Amino acid sequence: MNAAKTNRHSLVRTCVALLTTAVASSAALAQETPATVPSSFEGTYELTYAFAQAGSPLSNGTAVTLVIAPGNTMCVGGYTLTNPILRNGNQHEAIWKETTGGIELALSSLVNGYNEINVGSTSGTWWGQLQGSKVSTSTAGCGTGGGSSTPTQAQIDELFAQAQQHFAQYFPASANAVNQTLDGYIYRHYPSTGMYLAISGGDVYVMGGQFGDTPSKQGSLEAILSELSGTTVDVPAIPEGDYKLTVTGTVGTFGISTAFPAVVIDKIDAPKSTDIDDIREAVKKALSDVNFTGTINVSEVNNTGAEFSFVIQFSGSTVASGVTVTSTYDLKYVYTKL
Repeated sequence: MNAAKTNRHSLVRTCVALLTTAVASSAALAQETPATVPSSFEGTYELTYAFAQAGSPLSNGTAVTLVIAPGNTMCVGGYTLTNPILRNGNQHEAIWKETTGGIELALSSLVNGYNEINVGSTSGTWWGQLQGSKVSTSTAGCGTGGGSSTPTQAQIDELFAQAQQHFAQYFPASANAVNQTLDGYIYRHYPSTGMYLAISGGDVYVMGGQFGDTPSKQGSLEAILSELSGTTVDVPAIPEGDYKLTVTGTVGTFGISTAFPAVVIDKIDAPKSTDIDDIREAVKKALSDVNFTGTINVSEVNNTGAEFSFVIQFSGSTVASGVTVTSTYDLKYVYTKL
């Protein structure tokens, strides 16, 4: 009887302990509440990574541009993070989570003013710290108040995956090709080829090899993802007849953007079908002196009957005085019916 009573008491104590643990765990999980970031924190920060620990996604000295925008929004490295939380009643830190990469960014102090941003894993490991200061009150390009489209994490991941699949000769997948950030770019470096693939402000850039040692704009992220994934662009039917073609836009060389010398062709056929490839061929014919490299990305296709237009983005090289110069083109083609 004594043994049975002892076993019964042990069982009761065990059950109580388990229930207590379960309640405590539930309470711990419940200690995340929404954070509100004061408007005084909004602006652009220039930061440097320090105290890097084992497993950290960044190395000491990495420069990071970070923006805190209205609506409790943080933009960093091409990511837009929202819905920060307070943990365990700590009123000093607003914590943003990037769940796919398992990263947390903790801004402090909401109470006493900006100190630093701690970087860690969502599993609780502290990786390091971003140190620096707010350099302006600008929140351009971040959140609903920004002027440009900030890529989503899904778009960033898809670009790297698609590029590594379709252009493995330039961007081979490897353990060394991981997401990194610098000066507003989120990029991957491919050591075996010396190539870089990057995203900044909704545009895609390539550097290395034939593209040179400065980032070369290849087009909008949306257009390139459409091209890589095989998604077609809807091209309205174009009436037959003669058109006047006007080509305007910008051309970037060595990182400097200038106005493209306007091209006007008084009598020309418009692309003959709704096939996007016809548009690409029309582009090549109109710019016969350009050696096209990579993909011609087509977007913003419009047709009013009297006028047919579209925007193209591509890289190309020209030869002047024996020197080959590679440039990025962002042009608008307008066909006006004669």
